[in-house]
Amino acid sequence: MIIQSLEQAIDQLKGSWLVNAEFMYRPRPTVTREQAVFDAALRSRLTELKGQAALFICDSSETAESLAVFEPQFPAVKMTAIITNPPLWESKTDDTPKRMNWDGDWHRYQMTDRWARIDAALEIGTQIQGNGYLLMPAHDAVWGRGLLGRLARFSQHYAKNGLPAAVSPYTYYQHSTTTGVPQDVIDLLNTAFGRDVLFGWKLRFDRVQAFWGKMGMIPFGVCATIRERAEKIAWEDDLEIDGVIRGAGYGVRAMWVRNPSIYRQLLPVFDREGVKRVIERTLHYSLNVPDDSIGASSLNFPLGTLGHLRRFINPRFARYNTEAETLIAECCAVIANRLEQFGASWVDWGAYRHVIRVGDPVVEVWKRDKASPNPGIQPRN
Repeated sequence: MIIQSLEQAIDQLKGSWLVNAEFMYRPRPTVTREQAVFDAALRSRLTELKGQAALFICDSSETAESLAVFEPQFPAVKMTAIITNPPLWESKTDDTPKRMNWDGDWHRYQMTDRWARIDAALEIGTQIQGNGYLLMPAHDAVWGRGLLGRLARFSQHYAKNGLPAAVSPYTYYQHSTTTGVPQDVIDLLNTAFGRDVLFGWKLRFDRVQAFWGKMGMIPFGVCATIRERAEKIAWEDDLEIDGVIRGAGYGVRAMWVRNPSIYRQLLPVFDREGVKRVIERTLHYSLNVPDDSIGASSLNFPLGTLGHLRRFINPRFARYNTEAETLIAECCAVIANRLEQFGASWVDWGAYRHVIRVGDPVVEVWKRDKASPNPGIQPRN
């Protein structure tokens, strides 16, 4: 895969109606089952592009080169790659690692690696202009036949202030069937994240966040506004983008997708501990909500009347809900202990450690020096 400068990439991508920005923070997995999950999801997205463009925004040339295997498989897709990483924090006085008793040498960065790649994608979307869309999917987004066309029509339907709406699909199937993943693990994760029976209704009537990091479709004409106004030090980048779009007077909506053959998610999560890591990371997203307890999110949403009824009539849901509540409580206890001891908690995600404080939307981003002992950072899902 040819690695280009930002300017070269913009020149190559001009004229595309869809630019699919793939954020690649490490090389293609080499472990068989992880590779199978990664490849299945990515192939689904490349298949649906049908002659449009894929921009791989990578952390390194090694990562870009590992993805070259897909080029001959999709000759009609215009593929290019750029290298983007977050810049270092300029101040040298921060003592977070020392105060929190971390081993080794750490360096702070100005933003998350995801924000750095979102910013690059938005700049490209701004420069391309036209009537098309910038797509920003997570690695686990699985696109089915017709998804992009449906999203484009949905976007046009909710157009506002002279531009189509920014839209996201949302699915109950946040984990799904594939080779090597036990069905119990899939059911546990889906139950943990699907405990709010009315969530689909809330999405339809725009009662909750509408732009989601698992998959976003942004009109080129909205990209400049997001890039200029977004606070790129915010922990929840999708919630920040949602707020910026609304504040600017443009449309933003989520489309509830019932049919998993059209849209679903496929995580590299193969056991109970993998589910627990996803829950732990998600709980950290709620810490920036002022005056709310840990887990004040849809993940830890208390069962309402319909939820209790579902638990009563569906023994399978009752079983997995009990297990999910146990995992959530275990993660909350770890976070609460850190908050009491350090006034903050952290989650390891990819190569970076993210520090979050209650009521503070700003995230501190740290990376351990390669010369330090292995910190045991978990893979980023």
